[in-house]
Amino acid sequence: MNESGVLIPSERKGGTIRLKGRLHLPESAGPAPGVVVCHPHPAGGGEMDVGLIGLLANGLCSTGMAALRFNFAGVGGSEGVFSDGVEEPGDVHAAFDYLKGLPEVDADRISIAGWSFGAWMGLMAVAGGLPAKAIVAIAPPLIAYEWWGNTRALAASATERYYIAGDRDQFCPLNTLNDFAVDISEEDVKNVSILTGADHFLIRRESEVIGLAVARLRA
Repeated sequence: MNESGVLIPSERKGGTIRLKGRLHLPESAGPAPGVVVCHPHPAGGGEMDVGLIGLLANGLCSTGMAALRFNFAGVGGSEGVFSDGVEEPGDVHAAFDYLKGLPEVDADRISIAGWSFGAWMGLMAVAGGLPAKAIVAIAPPLIAYEWWGNTRALAASATERYYIAGDRDQFCPLNTLNDFAVDISEEDVKNVSILTGADHFLIRRESEVIGLAVARLRA
């Protein structure tokens, strides 16, 4: 596995900024599937180097997928200003386009994986038309954001959608996640994986989360 620092151009209202990222490339011949990995909210310490995000990128890469984790604007060395969800879907799109442009990556097999705020930003990017092959939304904080107006756009997307959450999640209660999935499609309901006894922070459940995410994205 090869890991290196990268700078990702992202178009914002104030102009082009550069996002700080880490690229993980597998040691395999031929273009590999790619995954953009999105971090939790910075107000809670979220950035691309938090434990689960780094472990997820390494886990994806160890199974033959290229992974790109990055910091949203204004976070951990990335330029610009954090906008709390307003422009961050555009940062996801920028990371997607960066990965798509690499010769080591199969441009037709690029997916998204995000945790908490990162999961929601990934879903919003897909709702906005990002042509990801699949998305794994880990503990999307549905009680913190207005989602009723976005389910129709997600239902119209060709992106495969998968969800992972604990049954004790403080920000993604199972009844809310079920309502969200039901409002999109029957397939979304089937694609929910529940971790018994886990809360939003998934402490000591990282290996299970990574195993589920890798299985979904390799399928």
